[in-house]
Amino acid sequence: MKKQSESTAPPMHPLFQHGLSLIELMVAMAIGLVVSLAIFSVISVSEARKRNTTGANDMNQNGAFALYQLDQAIRSAGTGFSQQYTLTFGCAINAKNNDKAMIPPTSLPDPFSSLKASIGGAFRIAPVIISKDPNGKLSDTLIVMAGSAGYGEMPIESTSVPTASPSALHLLNTLSFSAGQQLLVAERSSDNTGSLPACLVESVDKTYSGSASTGVLPLGGKFYTAGTDKALTSYSSNSVAINLGSTPSFQLYGVGSDNALVAFDLLNGTTTSVDQIADGVLEMHAIYGVDQGNNGTIAWIAPTGNYAASALLNGSVDAGKRIAAIKAIRIGLITRSAVEDKNVVSPATLSAMFGDTDFPYVKTLNEAEQKFRYRVLDATIPLRNALVVNN
Repeated sequence: MKKQSESTAPPMHPLFQHGLSLIELMVAMAIGLVVSLAIFSVISVSEARKRNTTGANDMNQNGAFALYQLDQAIRSAGTGFSQQYTLTFGCAINAKNNDKAMIPPTSLPDPFSSLKASIGGAFRIAPVIISKDPNGKLSDTLIVMAGSAGYGEMPIESTSVPTASPSALHLLNTLSFSAGQQLLVAERSSDNTGSLPACLVESVDKTYSGSASTGVLPLGGKFYTAGTDKALTSYSSNSVAINLGSTPSFQLYGVGSDNALVAFDLLNGTTTSVDQIADGVLEMHAIYGVDQGNNGTIAWIAPTGNYAASALLNGSVDAGKRIAAIKAIRIGLITRSAVEDKNVVSPATLSAMFGDTDFPYVKTLNEAEQKFRYRVLDATIPLRNALVVNN
């Protein structure tokens, strides 16, 4: 039987090809673009809110940290010498460090470059002094001084005139002093109405062993010997030595041009650098809390007139009494976010600083400044050492 042959007909062409048409591709791209636009819009809004939230948090943290640092310094202001304010408050400071005349300094870095002129040309002992706008800017400057002895803060009487070679003080005893500590030499004056004699910052020699038997305290620092500066040997047997401890702090605080709270160390700083404390601080202002009647009642007084820096630091006995009446400092800070918003987010005027006093301060903002966020911080800081002084 003959076998049926297999078909050899050619395959049929498909009715359509696999894939996407141009129209389908365009529709998919359009949908993808819309979805991408929505996603990027959400991300953009989220990121903006994140930056604003982060900036506000940073601003709050910077302000809180700045106030904390100022609180720590101001509360301890006057340690070591406040109880002897009749000898120390207002005495001109003479000091040298590493053969360099640090107080009074020949020059100061910004933002303190005009401070020396605004306080009358001399740095004098005082717990806290407020200098109003030393550079004609919007922020005040604080001068804060404190010792660090913690004990032996009573003045030690001299038994004879200090000697220059070897450099030494002759005291009733030297029990409260240790090697490397710094001290303040002050002169007792019989004049209760004129100016205070200058004070001298010196250091105990590093080789001092702590022997109190001889009453001789060797000194290892440098001191002024020429011009109007008071030399060590010019102090009389009526002088006293006050222990300032190993790390006394004579600091300047101000706001720099880069919106940062900065500090300068009068005893150890160089004339070309400052220490940055906190970012985002736009302005700092301060007023005094004064117990004028010596009855525990505080009155808020602006750093002007009799309480201007130059008036408090004129070296007179009366100025020293006014310094002793200062029992608290009220600090106001304006902090600003680092990120600028697209739209106006702040009012044209910020809430009044020191609004419950006779010296309120209101910050006015232009339209460009209103695109940043602000905080107004206000804190009252007591002077613990001044509170125990009967002025």
